[in-house]
Amino acid sequence: MHYYKFNIGDYASHTQHLDPIEDIAYRRMLDWLYLNEMPLPEDIDDIARLIRMRTHSESIAIVLREFFHSHSDGYTHPRVERE
Repeated sequence: MHYYKFNIGDYASHTQHLDPIEDIAYRRMLDWLYLNEMPLPEDIDDIARLIRMRTHSESIAIVLREFFHSHSDGYTHPRVERE
């Protein structure tokens, strides 16, 4: 999928507590899921490489725990799965 609706108000209301690095990690992971239509890898360092944030694994882990679901084949996001 190369296009998805983005509701700025909904996003802001759910993410206003994130610091800037966590916020960009979240957006990049969402974009990666929509673009590739498959789960993010299980390994956080692999995710960090895919979203061009290799030095921010801790922030990525925080976002994964809060917003994503872990499965045997990697991480998914509920809204991305629905769409």
